[in-house]
Amino acid sequence: MVIKLTDKLKQQPRRLIFSLILSLFWVIFLWNFWDKDVYVLGLNAFVFLGLLLVFFNTILAEKKLLTKSNLTWLIPLVLIISSFAVYDNLFIKPFNILVLPVLATIFINYSFLKDHQKKYWDLSFFFTLLFRIFAPFTRLKKSAQAHNQIIKLHQGPASVLKKVILGLAIFILLAMLVIIPLLSSADPEFAQKLGEAYQWLAEILSTTLLVKILFFYVLSVFLYAIFLAWQKPIDIKDKERTDKKMDSIISGIVVGGILLLYLLFLWLQLERLWVSGLPTDFKGVEVLVKSGFWQLIFLSMINIIILFFTYKKTNKFVQGILIFFTLASLLLLFSAGYRMLLYVIFYGLSYEKFFASYTVLYCAILFVYLIIKIAAQSRLNIIKFILFLFLWMYGVINIMPVEQIILRSNIELAKNEYSRINLYESRILSPDVLSYIEKNNSHDFMKVNHRDDQAVDWSQWIEQNKNIIRNKKWYELNLNNIFYKL
Repeated sequence: MVIKLTDKLKQQPRRLIFSLILSLFWVIFLWNFWDKDVYVLGLNAFVFLGLLLVFFNTILAEKKLLTKSNLTWLIPLVLIISSFAVYDNLFIKPFNILVLPVLATIFINYSFLKDHQKKYWDLSFFFTLLFRIFAPFTRLKKSAQAHNQIIKLHQGPASVLKKVILGLAIFILLAMLVIIPLLSSADPEFAQKLGEAYQWLAEILSTTLLVKILFFYVLSVFLYAIFLAWQKPIDIKDKERTDKKMDSIISGIVVGGILLLYLLFLWLQLERLWVSGLPTDFKGVEVLVKSGFWQLIFLSMINIIILFFTYKKTNKFVQGILIFFTLASLLLLFSAGYRMLLYVIFYGLSYEKFFASYTVLYCAILFVYLIIKIAAQSRLNIIKFILFLFLWMYGVINIMPVEQIILRSNIELAKNEYSRINLYESRILSPDVLSYIEKNNSHDFMKVNHRDDQAVDWSQWIEQNKNIIRNKKWYELNLNNIFYKL
């Protein structure tokens, strides 16, 4: 009977079995995510996402993902996945939950295309890749039917699967209620060693068991639906590059007019463009700095759209205007970056200011790329460059010790006599900096807030973050937590 059951299971697709294993792993090792949020995403999340990448690698037999030709997007994706095993960073992990599925969908399906490295990323190409996120929803019914085939495995009049489940249930109940308690009372050492495993098993068989079973089934159905939806790669034909020409007079008036408005704006703000200091009141600081960033975001969007629709579609005169148009935007970008630098020097770093500064760097690279391409009159693949640049910069920042950089920078900047840094605001940071704060808590630079000479008490923060690490299961720890425990 067991042999025939095994044969029937072997008839099921390997990917279906893989999706069941992945779902079971999630329910066992990642279930605390619903109660404890991103704190529990450590080694368990790293292993789950790694297995998921292996699962995607098996979707197409003739086109594997884990190859040298895909390293341009695989490396940053692996960096993002690896960050779960290294840091607790509370700011970037929630973004990873939203950003990682989108990036993975786009680049996995991009790699399935024939001669994908030569493809031109126009709007239709990009949105076709993006819409693949929703493709699995069209295969949910077929995936559920495949799962039901496993549930309906029969051997004779009685279900073998039911017998297996019943046998396991009887064994677990006897072990938990009778055998383990008796053995534990007979040998205290046995009880101590088995206590953690006993508690873990008791949690699995708690009142949430039915919810876990339901979630396990739904997740497995969805994972297998992804395989069904993506096993037939999309075939995006290369369109013949017949760029529709834009009217040079109209385009010249629009682009030139906007450029004149930008130059007028810069001229009127010339005395404020490179400020040497910041206002004394914090509200004035926010207005001065954040206005620069609104300019950056607004101009970046406008420039990319205008360049996308006008590059090489007008006469040379208008193309020349585009260069000055982008240079004006770059000047405003430097202004915003300089203001952010002053903001950091006087008020210190935070998550928001760190990533805002990183955004300035991202936009600067993008604008320089646009200027070089326009000047050289070479083919401009804007959408592809934006996505690949974002992927690499996002992947690198995931593996950077962001919280260490923020804390140590603030400690050094706080020593400045003109500093307005409230050092204790660093309590928003995660256990990633627990070891450093605990080690240096006795030093004067950690005990006094230089902005107002007020004493800074780290004891409560230290205890809170110690409890966070203590309350983690072994598989929820990351490398920082493990090194701290050692």
